[in-house]
Amino acid sequence: MRRASRLIPFGFVILLLNLLLLLQPSAVGHSLGASCQTPEKSEGRCVHLSSCRLVLRHYAMYKEHMPPAIMRFLQRARCKPKNEGYHLCCELKDVIPANANSKLK
Repeated sequence: MRRASRLIPFGFVILLLNLLLLLQPSAVGHSLGASCQTPEKSEGRCVHLSSCRLVLRHYAMYKEHMPPAIMRFLQRARCKPKNEGYHLCCELKDVIPANANSKLK
C-alpha cells in the first residue's frame, strides 16, 4: 500500500481538471503578472496556471496521473495566495502572452 505522503492531493487534481479541461479559448493568455523567481531560480512571471506552457505540457502528458515530483514543483512555484486562484511563477519562455491567438503547439 502506498504511503499517504506520496499521494497527489485529490483536490489539486480536480482543480487542474476544471481549469485546464473547461477553459474557453478566450481564457487562455491572462495578462502578465509580477516578476518572480521559479523554484529552479530562473526569472519568471506570476501568471494563472492556464497561461504557462510548462503546466499545459505536463497536464497533456500525465492527465490526472501527474508524478509527485511535478506536483511538488508546481506547489513550490505558487506566487499568490490560494484565495486569488492558482497562480505560479512561470519561466519567461513558457508564459503564454495575453494576445496569443493560437493554442499550445
